[in-house]
Order: sequence, then C-alpha cells, then structure tokens
Amino acid sequence: MKFSWKIFLLCMGIYVVSLTVTGMVVTENTYKSLVKKEIERSLEEESNLHSTLALYLLNNQRIAVEKIELKNYSKSMVDMVKTDRNYLEIFDEKLNLLATNAPRAWFFSREELAIALKGQKNFVLRRDEEGLYLFVSNVLEIDEEKIILSLIKDISHVDHHRREQYLLFIRTGLIGLAFVALITWGLSKFLLKPFRQLSLTAKNIASGNYHVRVKVNRKDEVGLLAEQFNIMADKIEQKMNQLKAEGQRQQRFIDNLTHELRTPLTSIIGYAEYLLKAKYNPEVFKKSLSYIYSEGNRMSKVAKTLMDMILIRENPLQLNREKIMSLLIQVQNIMEVKAEKEGIILEVKGEDEEILLDKDLFKIVITNLVDNAINASSRGKKVTIGVEKTLEETCVFVMDEGKGMEEWETKKVIEPFYRIDKSRSRKEGGVGLGLAICYQIIEEHGARLKIESAVGVGTKMKIIFHGKCYKNFTSRSQVG
Repeated sequence: MKFSWKIFLLCMGIYVVSLTVTGMVVTENTYKSLVKKEIERSLEEESNLHSTLALYLLNNQRIAVEKIELKNYSKSMVDMVKTDRNYLEIFDEKLNLLATNAPRAWFFSREELAIALKGQKNFVLRRDEEGLYLFVSNVLEIDEEKIILSLIKDISHVDHHRREQYLLFIRTGLIGLAFVALITWGLSKFLLKPFRQLSLTAKNIASGNYHVRVKVNRKDEVGLLAEQFNIMADKIEQKMNQLKAEGQRQQRFIDNLTHELRTPLTSIIGYAEYLLKAKYNPEVFKKSLSYIYSEGNRMSKVAKTLMDMILIRENPLQLNREKIMSLLIQVQNIMEVKAEKEGIILEVKGEDEEILLDKDLFKIVITNLVDNAINASSRGKKVTIGVEKTLEETCVFVMDEGKGMEEWETKKVIEPFYRIDKSRSRKEGGVGLGLAICYQIIEEHGARLKIESAVGVGTKMKIIFHGKCYKNFTSRSQVG
C-alpha cells in the first residue's frame, strides 16, 4: 500500500473515531442532563399536586362536617390532572387501583408503590416499546386514611431528542467526512510531492543518470532530507566518474601494455623466423641476435618495472625523518655526469627541511624527475632542484627550461606507457613507466604531484607535502 493511502486512511480513521466518541459523549451527556431535569421537574410537580390534593380534601371535609372516605374522591382527583403526557393513578392501602386517567395499563411489578406506602417518596424510570415513562410515587394521608398517588410522566421526547442528536451527528459527520477526505487527499498529495521527487530521482540515478538532483526548496525535515540526498547523489556521481576514469586508465594501460609487448615480440619472432630460414652468415646472425637481445631486454625492463609498481603498492613505506637538502645534493651528484654530458646546468637551492619519507624510494622519484628534465632541455639550459616552504605546506620541486607541455599533456604524462617524445624514449630504451611509478610513490607518501608547464618555457614538477598525513607507513609512532 502506498504511503499516501496509509496517511489518508489513518486520517479518516482518526476522524471517524474522534467524531464517534465525541458524538456519543455529547449525546449521552445531553440525554442524562435532560432526564435529570425531567426528574427534578416531575418531583416538583408531584409535590405541588400532593399539596393541591391535600388542600382539596381538607376543604371538602370541612364542608361535609364529617369524615370523608378518600377513595370516594379518587375519580375527581384524577380528573384534576389533565396536562399533556402527565397521568395520575390512585391506589388504596392494599395497592388496589382506585382511579386513573392513563390511556393504558402497565403490566409489570410496581415496587415503588410499596415503598411509597412506607412513607418514602420515590421515582422509577421504565421503558417499553411505546416510550420512556417516569413514575413518581408518594402517599397521601388524611385522618389516618392513606392513598397512594402515582404521577406518571411521559418523557419519550427525551429518547426522541437523543435519536435526533445521533442522526444529526451522523449527517454532519458524513458531510465532514467527505470534506476531510478531500482536504486530506489534497494535503497528502502536496506533502508527499517531495518524496515522489526523491523516488523519481533515485530511480533515475539507479538507471545511470547520475547528474539529476532533487529540487526541493523547503526548510523543514523534508528539505533537509532532500539536501542530504543531493549530497549523496553528488558523492555517487563523483565516485562513478572516478570509477569511469579509473576504468579508462586501466583500459589504456592494458592497450599500451599490449602494444609494448607486441612490438618487441613481433621483432623477436620475425628475426627468429628469418634465422631459421636464411643461410648462415656470421654478420647477419650477429645483427639479428643483437635485435633479439635488445627487444627481449626491453620486455624484461617492462616486466621488472611493473613488478616494482606492484611492490610499491603492496609493501608499507619505511618512513623516517630525513633532511631533504642532503638527499637533493645526493641526486645532484648522481645526475651531474649526465647533465655535463648534455651541456645542462644542474643546481640545488632552498632552505633545508625535515620531511618524513622513505629515503630510497623518494630518491628514485627525484632522480627520475631530474632525468626527465635533462632529457627535455637543450644545451646551455638549467635544471633546478629545490625546496619551497609555506605555513602549511612543504614543496620539493624539479624545474627545467625545456620544451614544456600542453595542459592536456600534464594530465596524461603520469599514465603508464605514455611518452611525450616517443622516438627519443624508445631510442634510449625507456618504457614510459617512470612518471607512473613516481606518481604512485608520491601518493603512498600522502603527498600530491602538481605539474606546471608551458610550451617553450619549461616545466616545474612540484611534490607537495601538506601537514602530517601519510597514506601507508609501518608505525604510527614514526609520525609526529
């Protein structure tokens, strides 16, 4: 069952129960109040009647100047009571009916008469198929002679009033029910509209439309829910984009790896087939075996480099506090020979700083970046290794004055097997995995790589350490 129907039926149930309880309480209280007033009025009427009849009999006794028999005046006393719905019965001491003006006889036990005979005025309510009656009984005594007066009052109008009030509640309740049903249905549609939008948006996201969002401009709990839902959708879209980009990178990696392996394998198979078919020639055999060896060696480098990437990802870093300037000077000494050979000026600058890092792996990163900078520079240019410090960050950089890169290349250069200068890289035996390994080592240190480059101006590779957040280390006691 839909939530809107649950709200609708719940409101209808509350309305019906509330109206029923209210109608019953009000009607029954009104009924009891009317009955009480009728009893009070009847008791007062009986008292007046009792006094009137007693005075009537005393007057007749004085006139007759002798003792009168009350039963002889019963008929005349009954005739004195002629009001609508009021009847009078007169009984003797033996509870025999002497006179009555009631239109009917009642065939049920009259206990109230015996009680009245003992001098106790009392009343009783009786109901039959024709209506509701109030019986008020009292004794009238003149000269030690007693008669019992039973005033009967028809109060069926009280029952009629109760029935009318119940019918009124039913009629007004049905009209109100229809009115409340329309209002409740409209309000449920209005109040649940944001939830329908949430449901539709969730359905769209589930079908792959991650860009859709809920448009709910409200400040209540529903608005807060919609806001949190949109935040969740943003996170999902961001994660899906990351997964998509990662999938594309993995596919490019597989494609590039396939290409890198296919090329040397083609050469190796081609030269091997040639050697199998050609006549023996020492010079040709030596040249062919040399090609086979170089291509096999390149395949070995690819396998070794891929294994290094796996080991870096799986093994924790050995982090220690290291003075970064001494490490940069070590790299300068290592790369000085190549720099002089290429006619490149290699210098180190900046203030010394202690950084928590894996010295051997970080030296590989800096060495690789310096090697790339030298390869990208022409004779007479300068390559700078240095440190920059701000309040929150420490930056280790390698800057050259070489060819530079387009902006789109700065995003692809860290991908495995990507080469900016493909002919030169192949000539020098590179496999295009250097920067990919560097990027992975930097990430494992909890740092980030930022590339600033302009074509014809040069490139600055910045390794930025922010605070003391490290992704993969052997002991927490080393951080701090």
